Amino acid sequence: MEKKRKIKFGTSGWRGILAEDFTFDNVRTVSQAIATEILKDPKAKNGALVGYDSRFLAEDFAWAVAQVFAGNGIRTYVCHQPTPTPVISYTIRNLNLAGGVNITASHNPHFWNGIKFNPATGGPALPEVTKAIETEIERLQRGEGEVRLLTHLDEEFSKLVYSIDPSQEYFAEIRRKIDMDRIKGAVKKVAVDLVYGTGVDYLDQLLLSLLPGEEAQGLVVLHDYRDPYFGGYRPEPDKKRLRELGQVVLEHRAQIGLAVDGDADRFGIVDDKGVPITANEYLAIVAWHLYKNKGLRGDSARSVATSHAMDRIVEHFGFQTLVTPVGFKFIGDAILNDRIVLGGEESGGLSIQDHVPEKDGILACLLALEAIAYEQRPMSEIRKIVQEVTGPYFTDRIDLELESESRKRELMDFFANMQREVFGIPVKERQTVDGIGFDLSIPEGEAWILIRASGTEPVIRIYIESTQEKVFLKLQEGVEKLG
Repeated sequence: MEKKRKIKFGTSGWRGILAEDFTFDNVRTVSQAIATEILKDPKAKNGALVGYDSRFLAEDFAWAVAQVFAGNGIRTYVCHQPTPTPVISYTIRNLNLAGGVNITASHNPHFWNGIKFNPATGGPALPEVTKAIETEIERLQRGEGEVRLLTHLDEEFSKLVYSIDPSQEYFAEIRRKIDMDRIKGAVKKVAVDLVYGTGVDYLDQLLLSLLPGEEAQGLVVLHDYRDPYFGGYRPEPDKKRLRELGQVVLEHRAQIGLAVDGDADRFGIVDDKGVPITANEYLAIVAWHLYKNKGLRGDSARSVATSHAMDRIVEHFGFQTLVTPVGFKFIGDAILNDRIVLGGEESGGLSIQDHVPEKDGILACLLALEAIAYEQRPMSEIRKIVQEVTGPYFTDRIDLELESESRKRELMDFFANMQREVFGIPVKERQTVDGIGFDLSIPEGEAWILIRASGTEPVIRIYIESTQEKVFLKLQEGVEKLG
């Protein structure tokens, strides 16, 4: 008998390759383990939410989850169409549910799918929760428990499972957070890339309510329909997609270009000159806007792999930046417990004070419009103003794709054994928040490096940053030689 493959939750749920790992049997097993976790919560009597993105068979997998939840006596609300992860998060909190699942592999290529689980907080599940789910999955795989389910043919199914549309309540919440009237007076033309994902009927609908004129003449939309292949490219607002969006901004003389990923929890921004803004730089811009224009007060938070440029803005307004391990679940926890003003990470995720403890790419895009409206100047000029405060930052992430797990271990040992210098640059302090990290000692400036190994493949991710270009290039050269 073939040994069942181990199912592990990463920084944002469990993901697998369709038909190989991500099968209906595995989805039902994972759903049973999640149902067991949901039933521990006093809110279990209120029910749970199930959503899905625009991938192959996504709604069928969602209904498979609903069958298992119903089999465990959990009232289950299934979204009526592909739904963004931040909408799942908001709806869990709005309906006071015990948790929710989104069937999504986020920005991964089309042949992947996954399950994101958010407990009653609405934020991504913390490690102690995912560990309990993994332990229960292992128990089920050993045959020490059973998957309980109801089907459409069971009389009880229709009494426990309902189809819902959560969009209008989420829209109302966004309108409470964003000054829509101010945007209406300042923004006339926007280009947006929905990457064939769950941003369709969400981000575009919010933008249509803001922009002037009939027949959507103020909105240029790319990829605004469901395509499970995502146009033959992964659904991520990365350099390739943002370059294309930048050309559209210039061609149509739009004021800004906005993009989200497949489940609309990540953002991509292009300024009025058609130039992409990195997530690291955009976090500093959003911090500037929230503290200066919106008058928010309190500390902010970022992951250890994220640029320190945001820290400079937060310090400028008299506050501090909390540093978390990689994974938005830790930032979401800070949003809930520390009421931080802004939480963000270099991979394109953010949320703000009194909003969901989950990445929200839709909110991130609208904050760009709001900043333009408050500042009464184009985004390219806002960038310059913010950079005058932060100073220059040179940042990169290099993914070393290695030939074997043994080579990965060898390189991790190589960095772990570094003591006094990294590529000839003296070590000031060793980082212990996550991975192997070093703050480096350079005259009149700062530099750091962080090394993290992938838990699922022979890949090492190395993050580098410096305020001095010469030092940055030296670190970059040293890393690239290792590949």
